[in-house]
Amino acid sequence: MSLSSAELEELYAQLEKPLYNFALRWVWNPALAEELVQEAFLRLWNHKSIERTTMKALLYKIVQNLALNERRKQAFRNKIPLIGWLLVEVDEVTLESDFIKKQNLEQLKNSLEQLPDDLREVLLLCEFSDLTQEEIGESLKIPAGTVASRRNRAMKLIKDAHSSPTYLTLVSKEQNL
Repeated sequence: MSLSSAELEELYAQLEKPLYNFALRWVWNPALAEELVQEAFLRLWNHKSIERTTMKALLYKIVQNLALNERRKQAFRNKIPLIGWLLVEVDEVTLESDFIKKQNLEQLKNSLEQLPDDLREVLLLCEFSDLTQEEIGESLKIPAGTVASRRNRAMKLIKDAHSSPTYLTLVSKEQNL
């Protein structure tokens, strides 16, 4: 069954921000996260047939795959110092509070990067999508109980790595960074 433009617009209005937050936690680049979301909706639009019940999970999976591809490209760029140096964005000088916020985000980013892929994948889906554990499990082809245990294990690893109370509060689902 094809997707109408009205259905796509409605779906976009509903999922654009959650998908953006999800993508941002994978690539840590706001402009790139926006591009990934746009590309995901374009790919959904180009699907020949779509089951209505799995569209939301499919969008998250598309964004995740696009983000993983970007991470692979970035890892390759980082292996070649000259290319990595040419592509690095220049940061502006910030105030102390912005600096602290940036440090906290960097700590969060590093903690997420240290997680095994299966734990990071589940944690990001649980925290930054509005999918249920059952939907996440269906998308990843694992039981809902495994989703819950992987999420808990990921949170414990992050908490163990950073025991400061200010760091422990993960960036809320509603907060756009």
